[in-house]
Amino acid sequence: MFSFFKFIQNFMQSLRNNKGLWFTILGVSSVVGILLSMYLLISMTKTVSVEVYTNISQTYKKTLKNKIEKREVEFKNLLSLIKTGETFLKNIQDNKLGKINNQINSFNDNFIKAKVNDLSIKFYSSKDQINQYRSSINFVIKNKASNFGIEVLPEGIFLLLIEPIIKNKELLGVLEIKEPLYSLKKDFTKDNGIFLFLLDEKMLKILSPKARNGRYKVIMNNLYVEELRYSSSFYGKILEKGKDGFNQLLDDGYYLDKVYFKTYDKISDINGNIVGYVVLGEVVEGSGAFVNIVNDMTKTVTTVALGLVISILLFMF
Repeated sequence: MFSFFKFIQNFMQSLRNNKGLWFTILGVSSVVGILLSMYLLISMTKTVSVEVYTNISQTYKKTLKNKIEKREVEFKNLLSLIKTGETFLKNIQDNKLGKINNQINSFNDNFIKAKVNDLSIKFYSSKDQINQYRSSINFVIKNKASNFGIEVLPEGIFLLLIEPIIKNKELLGVLEIKEPLYSLKKDFTKDNGIFLFLLDEKMLKILSPKARNGRYKVIMNNLYVEELRYSSSFYGKILEKGKDGFNQLLDDGYYLDKVYFKTYDKISDINGNIVGYVVLGEVVEGSGAFVNIVNDMTKTVTTVALGLVISILLFMF
């Protein structure tokens, strides 16, 4: 052990005598140490940034889920007012379809007057019914249970609730209340967010020619957007970044460019079929958004680190 320490002492003394070699080793060691420290700092900053972006993405998805669940509660409350009306129930029991339709039309007219004309209600009779309706309606008739979710119909893409009308354990009929899916866009816009729905190509054939032709534009990977309903600058950025950018969004769960922060959620319909993607996001360009602050912080740390290394290298040489 003593011999080892003696060797170290002699080695250090030799280095001090050779000042050029001594300063070279000190300089190289300093640069390596600084580079290592900067690498760790940048890595930690990027790790924190990824965690922040992931958390923001999860917050957006949770917000979307909450807004959809809120719609379900609102739909149930509206239908309960109709289902419990004695006159309405009596007309159903007496099979007076004309009067039933008049009452339903009156509700729909009131929605228009109240400027919630995106909402609409429809009645389906269960008498002599043998799978005459679409599967989501037949499910409610067969199981006497409500059915809520997203559905692609010939007239568009809707959030809807289908409820059985039951009295004395007897199924009298079915009520459906629906609202276009794009109505959620208003909710996100109020909070300075952005909402975009991309429809899977296989679902386009369900739409009627009137609801489909001239309205939809292909964006990426057989996904289509209803052009006039959504922000062209937002989905235009998806087009601009191409398949690589879109695939990065799908892989990472989020995507950040100079203008927008984007995240997404895969959407299933009321029957369990994947119908497309909801892309959510916010503008970060020129804003004080938290995601922008984190992005600026990452860039600043990287810039300062590189500047410090270059300064040291210039000082040494």
